[in-house]
Amino acid sequence: MTTKPGAADGAPPRPPAPQPQAAVVAGSDGFSRLHPLTPFLRGWVIIAAFVATVGRDLATDITARAFGLTMIFLVPAAGTYGYCAWRFTRYRIERDGLRLDTGVLVRRTRYVRLDRLQSVDILQPLVARMTGLAILRLDLAGRERREHRERHDADGGDSGSDLRYLSIGHARRLRAELLATATGQASDLAEAPHHRLAEVPPRRLIAAIALSPAPWVALFGAAAIAVPSLLTGTLAGVLGAIPLLGWLWHRTVRVFATGYPHILSESPNGLRIDSGLLGRAHATIPPGRVQAISIRGPLLWRPFGWVTVRMNVAGSGPSVLLPVARRADALALVRALLPGVDVAAVHLTRPPRRAVALAPLHWRALACGADEQVFVSQHGLLHRHLDVIPHGKVQSIRLVANPLARLLRLADVHLDTTGGPVRVKAAQRDGQEALRLVGGQAERSRPSRDCSLPDRWLS
Repeated sequence: MTTKPGAADGAPPRPPAPQPQAAVVAGSDGFSRLHPLTPFLRGWVIIAAFVATVGRDLATDITARAFGLTMIFLVPAAGTYGYCAWRFTRYRIERDGLRLDTGVLVRRTRYVRLDRLQSVDILQPLVARMTGLAILRLDLAGRERREHRERHDADGGDSGSDLRYLSIGHARRLRAELLATATGQASDLAEAPHHRLAEVPPRRLIAAIALSPAPWVALFGAAAIAVPSLLTGTLAGVLGAIPLLGWLWHRTVRVFATGYPHILSESPNGLRIDSGLLGRAHATIPPGRVQAISIRGPLLWRPFGWVTVRMNVAGSGPSVLLPVARRADALALVRALLPGVDVAAVHLTRPPRRAVALAPLHWRALACGADEQVFVSQHGLLHRHLDVIPHGKVQSIRLVANPLARLLRLADVHLDTTGGPVRVKAAQRDGQEALRLVGGQAERSRPSRDCSLPDRWLS
């Protein structure tokens, strides 16, 4: 038997300790405001942009005194703008959507419909993470996304559906409330429980980066340019190597900071991806929004059985499922995302031998096949790709044959889906077989589309 502290001997139970609340100002009309530190972060961005763009161009013509006077006027102006933007921004969750009022000189009211909501993501850039703040990003579907992008381009600011900035605790609670409402659950539920599917170990990620050719090309290229210049006592070669050193940073440190930690989980709200070392990102993808999956195995990774897993998603969202994983884990992930699908059991056939004339090196790597649920395509010589697309996610089917392919009675069959890194193609197939593939895929896609999972909540 468990006794709560203070409840023994008939003593009245002690009230629970007060929990720290997020800094959110809510009015009597139900509207809430962003975090009070928002003006400082928005103002800092303006100052940094000025220094990066204007300061470099005027470095040869402006004195330190003039630059200091400029900053004296710029800092209060940036702070005033940040405060006004914060003061006139408010939001409120209503029955079937989120109302967002913004604008300093021109007032705007935007209504985010939950039935058009495709994902709710939490982003933490480095500066925001240092202050315990986050950005809540709402990704919309179809026309709403285009309208918000047009407003974003016209304003030259943030996306119209971003709440920038909230405390990290309040951002998580607000995301949980929006997801619960969008999925038809009680809006007062806590964040949905999640089950971890996969995680990227740091040692494997470091080894995968070291086995990639791009960092070594950048390193040896920079050395080849800079070393002779240093030996001759000039700096021209050193300056010429700076772009290659930037590429080296991008392909090593930045790849590691983006890919670790990388945790993939499933929850009732959909697929969750938590990633980033310096800037954190927490993305939630609804069930059925994954359109196609690609398992790619680079040549230097194959002895270790490592692959990278990418996907196409409806709308904007992360495209990397796992930056590096064992092939068996990648196939298990496909089974988890596409229930009942066993990619290894799909029978793949190669194109006819006359296709060697068009693909002399990678003819044996070309193959394709289908079962009752998915279409599978394999291609690539240095980077071996295994592309998987459910029949219900195929948006169009194309048969392409150039003059030489027609002379050899060959054709390519393309299965198109939403934009992304995955391009599903059955290459160099016999002409008659290609026609049968097009007809058979059209027959399989029609009923599969009717019974496939919806791309959005409340569908």
